[in-house]
Amino acid sequence: MEEKQIGIVADEAVDVPEEIIKENDISLVRFKIDLQQLAQFPGTIYEKMVQSDKQGIIGFVKTSQPSINDFARVFEEKLKHFKELLCFTISSKISGTYNSATQAQKFLSAEMRSRVHVLDTLNGSAGEGLIVLEAIKHIKQGLNAQEIVDRLNADLKNFKLLGAYQDGKWLEASGRIPRFVQRGAERMHLKPIFGFKDGKLTIVGIKMNIKNLSQALFEEFEKSTRKVRESGKKITASITHANNEEQANKLKALLSGINVDTAFLSPVCIPLGGHLGPGTLVLGWH
Repeated sequence: MEEKQIGIVADEAVDVPEEIIKENDISLVRFKIDLQQLAQFPGTIYEKMVQSDKQGIIGFVKTSQPSINDFARVFEEKLKHFKELLCFTISSKISGTYNSATQAQKFLSAEMRSRVHVLDTLNGSAGEGLIVLEAIKHIKQGLNAQEIVDRLNADLKNFKLLGAYQDGKWLEASGRIPRFVQRGAERMHLKPIFGFKDGKLTIVGIKMNIKNLSQALFEEFEKSTRKVRESGKKITASITHANNEEQANKLKALLSGINVDTAFLSPVCIPLGGHLGPGTLVLGWH
């Protein structure tokens, strides 16, 4: 079997659709998932969360990063078929996944180690997915692995992300938001819009009386990208959601109305959606 040039490995937070994963032979390294109390309920993870809520149990998913061995096994298997590998991870500022991948690289033989290139996307979900799509484009253009890494690292600042959750109770339950902050915001009908800044997940805006997450994210996006769009530069977007396809499609339509194409629309992975909760909507762009 002929050895292929460049293969792609990514952690589960990449959130690109299954057809893109299959078409480009992307190997995913999974997070560790513990459903805890949610395991007793039937259905998808978000159906489980809704049912648990109805019974007065605000269940959430406990997650942990992939181990060094998880990455090492994927690297060794993938290197049997590809001359070089590009590995993409969620931002190192919010997860130890990047560290697991770089440590796994050190456990490989010197020859194999030199063929693996690990990239900290400083992003996640819809944003991380767009970075991988850009890498795929570069591979098809014939660039070598180091050229692709150099181009992507120089371009990372241009990959943006916004997101909003439907209900903060899930983040409160998992300890991601202090109870008094969540309850106070709920009383005042305030909802944060979050995004990445230098790889750190931070609040980039506060909206009041949000009825549609799609409209709220679109307004923030439209404001953030006005100068870029007026300069004539093309923007490509991506949308991910936690069992909220209706709002995801509405957001896609709003973007189309200002000539922004959506590269993909996909579910949020369980490690992220399991904390953010049902209804979460995320918008990435490049």
